[in-house]
Amino acid sequence: MNTISYLKEVYGYATPIFLKDIRIGRKSKTAIRKDLSRAVERGEIVRKAQGVYCFKHENDFSDGVTFEEIVRQKYIRNNYGIPRLDLDIYGYVTGISFLNQIGLTQQVPAVLEVATNNTSCKREYRIKNRVVVISKGRTEINRTNWKALQFFDAISNISDEAIQDNKQLLIDYIKNNLTKMDFEKCISFYSTKVIKRIVGEGLIYAFK
Repeated sequence: MNTISYLKEVYGYATPIFLKDIRIGRKSKTAIRKDLSRAVERGEIVRKAQGVYCFKHENDFSDGVTFEEIVRQKYIRNNYGIPRLDLDIYGYVTGISFLNQIGLTQQVPAVLEVATNNTSCKREYRIKNRVVVISKGRTEINRTNWKALQFFDAISNISDEAIQDNKQLLIDYIKNNLTKMDFEKCISFYSTKVIKRIVGEGLIYAFK
């Protein structure tokens, strides 16, 4: 079976294709990788990052695949092309990017920080002229714990003053996104400093 024809039929245009996800009969990963490398040299497919490829229309000067889409599928989640269906979650946005998302800072991050299962150490990658810094999560990340881990990361990274100044915002976030079970399941992966902050500022009472 022709690797490139098969991938074009399955994925179409402007969709990130991850080498690790490709299965073509009994063809080995080595053979698939060689097929892709030759196709890149011939201009039949575009290599967007290590292990990430896509097809683009002949009259399109861009490939249509955004930085966010590549990062999301490679390091955060894969919905297998089904809109609004989170079947596989293995990471989350953290650092200043998350603080900005929930309104704890107006600072626009220069890099995107992600905690993920798909790495063994902290690394920095440049994708489409932007930078993503990935690091290993404190425990195996999945669809039942990622929100709690993301929140506790934030609490461990901000100052006591920031917690005091944004106490109501944090309380509202907990009430809308987390439960007491989330707290009990994940807090053991964090330092006593995080526990003291949550208890000392009364955030503990927002977990129901």
